[in-house]
Amino acid sequence: MAVLVTGAAGYLGGRIAAALAGGTHGPVVALDRAGADLTVPGALDAIDAAGITTVVHAAAVTRFGVDKPTAEAVNVRGTARVVEFARRCPELKRFVYLSTLYTAGKVTGYVGEEPADPKNTEFANHYEWSKAEAERVVLNSGLPAIIARVATVGADDDTGQVTQFNAVHNTLKLVYYGMMSLLPGEPETPVVLATADFTVKAVLALLDAEPGVYHLCPDAEHTATLGELFETAFAVFAQDQAFARRGTLRPLFCDELAFADLLSAAGTLRRGPVPDALASVAPFAAQLYLPKVFGNARLHKVWPGYAVPEPLQLVSAATQYLVRTRWGRNQ
Repeated sequence: MAVLVTGAAGYLGGRIAAALAGGTHGPVVALDRAGADLTVPGALDAIDAAGITTVVHAAAVTRFGVDKPTAEAVNVRGTARVVEFARRCPELKRFVYLSTLYTAGKVTGYVGEEPADPKNTEFANHYEWSKAEAERVVLNSGLPAIIARVATVGADDDTGQVTQFNAVHNTLKLVYYGMMSLLPGEPETPVVLATADFTVKAVLALLDAEPGVYHLCPDAEHTATLGELFETAFAVFAQDQAFARRGTLRPLFCDELAFADLLSAAGTLRRGPVPDALASVAPFAAQLYLPKVFGNARLHKVWPGYAVPEPLQLVSAATQYLVRTRWGRNQ
């Protein structure tokens, strides 16, 4: 009995592998890209399939701005290769695939824990499309598959420490340094944030669950709106002396056309902190105009110890950490 974890050198994959070590599911076979490059045919041929009872497939390119060929090569065809390996595991009990809530694409309203339909869904970026397509590969494989759709990770844990930066952190950085006068999105749009700690615990709770789709996210009442998130972050910024001396004005929310104009203007600049940070924000910006509520009843059912931090406390703690360390430079 053993667990295979792909992407074990990654942010979530590494934490999952560490959490599983010495647990009841057997020894962990932790794979990183050096051990198995999933873009190469036969990448898993050297792995002994005998005794593998669980596969946790966490390897992926998770950048919202990833190009389509890379997303397809890593997230779609790479997943197909892991599925092919899993079919050779005679004792396999569960195949857990780490996906994203945003396989829902550009829909609005309630999103249930149901299979995605990539052929009839419009996506905001290639990352969303590739994860939805990979879900389809997994669900059509005949394996005892669990789709674990994760939320955007705002911090490592409830302390607010951040060791992996994403579009949320990059946007806050632009605002802090006064480089972003316009913010994309509607203030009332819910922004679903979780911690890495919450996500790992949720994955562990799924290892013996029934196959199906699960949303690894807080409830709606534990989800802040975009406006609340920035009000909280700006209040933290205001307590910082360097920020206060600059007299930075609070940025304004804008419509999609105005933000497109901002991106166009930034595109004329040479590479630097502003265009680089905007490049990480832009592929996800469309979602900030598309309010969604993600159901998580199935997660509740299999995780009796479900617990999440108060969302604005988490945003405040993470923002304090970002300011104190200047986005990780002064740790």
